[in-house]
Amino acid sequence: MTDMRLSQPKAARTINTARVLSALRTGSDLSKAEIARILNLNKVSTGEIVDELISDGLVTETGKMESANGRRPTCLSIVPEARYVLSVDIGSRNTTVALCNMLAEPVNFERIPTNTSVKKVEEFCVEIIKSCIRVIRLADRSRILGAGISVGGKVSDDGRTIISCPYLPWKDIPIADAFEQVLKVQTVARNSTYALVDAERFASAGTDLLSSEEPILYIEWGDSISMALVCGDRVFGGANNFAHLKASPKGLCSCGKIGCLQANVTAWALSGNSDMHLKDLWSRVDDDVLQAMANAIEMSTEVTGSDKVIISGEGATITDSCLEKLRSFCPRHQVLRSMLGEKANTMAAAEIALDRWVYMTSVLEKVKTLL
Repeated sequence: MTDMRLSQPKAARTINTARVLSALRTGSDLSKAEIARILNLNKVSTGEIVDELISDGLVTETGKMESANGRRPTCLSIVPEARYVLSVDIGSRNTTVALCNMLAEPVNFERIPTNTSVKKVEEFCVEIIKSCIRVIRLADRSRILGAGISVGGKVSDDGRTIISCPYLPWKDIPIADAFEQVLKVQTVARNSTYALVDAERFASAGTDLLSSEEPILYIEWGDSISMALVCGDRVFGGANNFAHLKASPKGLCSCGKIGCLQANVTAWALSGNSDMHLKDLWSRVDDDVLQAMANAIEMSTEVTGSDKVIISGEGATITDSCLEKLRSFCPRHQVLRSMLGEKANTMAAAEIALDRWVYMTSVLEKVKTLL
């Protein structure tokens, strides 16, 4: 999609349709005239696009708006259940598979153990695909646009291959091909932290959470921990080196070293390797844990120059008391909770698919200076 020739009318129409859908998703109760004004499109083209979206069942009229004078404009909104995407988040201990609507909201999901002990990657892929089949069994297959896969590792630029993953013995796995052959749905993969940032942009639209051009430290905190640097529209990092910063004098890490952040603050560390989620472990988070996280934040911000830090992933469920304590340990920085909530990773994986086949957010970011 990114290689579209924007001068071609069909490509321009596709992009403008995505812009209209994005405006309706981030705005509330917009009319055709308001959409045209916001997007700087002419009213005739906007009307044609909206009418087509209504005909396709993607958009609906929700009533009349108040008006001081003249004709009352009609409110428009996206129909969430008009289409669906598959969301697959491959975590270090659990993999969550969900059917999500047009707003990235899960309507059906299940969680399976991430099987790192299988000798063949195909065996685990079969487990994930079987889970996908169970999740979508009651859905109309024709309304499923595609699948988005998030994983805490390195993914090829085209989103088709998992190049490597620190918690899985995988190398150059053509994951998209496997899904498409069996499920018959388009598939794309992305690093989980990058996916979270994309989902955050939509969740925080209209706020200043990610709007700053100044560098922002974005931390995915859960079974494992990862970090990316967000600078305006650009994202850097998404790797797990952050997990192995020496942040504490204690804690034996899986890498064999003592004091890694991974060994002190993750759900894996806090639960004693039992199958518990971070959202259920905040009562076990003491000052030592929060101090270790603060140490890692301080070290990272010294390098990146960030003043703002966003805690996401399962870390978005951090309690008010833990968040305030963490802030007290790194008072020079603005530490904020993600707006995605406890379903952050599931919504992020859904966003991968929605970006590719509905809202085209990444494409629009690249061409917005031409629009």
